[in-house]
Amino acid sequence: MSQSRLASLLFGLMLGAASVAVASTETLAFKVYLDQSQIGEHRFDLATGGSEKRVVSRAHFDVRLLIFDLYRYRHQSEEQWRDGCLERIQSATDDNGEAIRVLGERLKGALALEVNGERNQVPGCVGTFAYWSPDLLRRPRLLNPQNGELVEVRLEPLGLARRAFRGEEVEAQAYRLRAEDREIFLWYTADGDWIGLESDTGTGRVLRYERL
Repeated sequence: MSQSRLASLLFGLMLGAASVAVASTETLAFKVYLDQSQIGEHRFDLATGGSEKRVVSRAHFDVRLLIFDLYRYRHQSEEQWRDGCLERIQSATDDNGEAIRVLGERLKGALALEVNGERNQVPGCVGTFAYWSPDLLRRPRLLNPQNGELVEVRLEPLGLARRAFRGEEVEAQAYRLRAEDREIFLWYTADGDWIGLESDTGTGRVLRYERL
């Protein structure tokens, strides 16, 4: 076994053993639509204890035309945060047949990353696309947990808007997250509860999350 594979294996075991002293838990589950057609679901399980947070994300999308599968996506990641900084991450993604694995750990003020065996370091306090917390999106760069890439972003508040949530309309704070050539629109209740997302896919179609 190569040193790289051995390091990945040991690192994966270490991540699996890491835990958070849980004080509260929360699940955010969304139906995912492409235009008007539901294509899957995305679920976030959050466990918080003091200054630490553990987030497990699972997504599955299937785009079909009649009896044909046009696109298949599977993603699972586990993130551990401390004081608003990403401490550890492991993710596995099947993007229509392309397998991507990301491992990361914060060491000596930098996040050591390994993406499909290639290693890199990102200095400072790193955050991912933590849609579940708008405060964590207020950074100039965010780490894509699917592929380990850093993306230049800018979060802009858009004011209040009416959104459907749990069978009724509620007043929600809207944001626009500019990420390279994409715009992602997000909505949160007055309590900071994430309830929706919309984004142009770059092909003229709209990807939409609706909170269950």
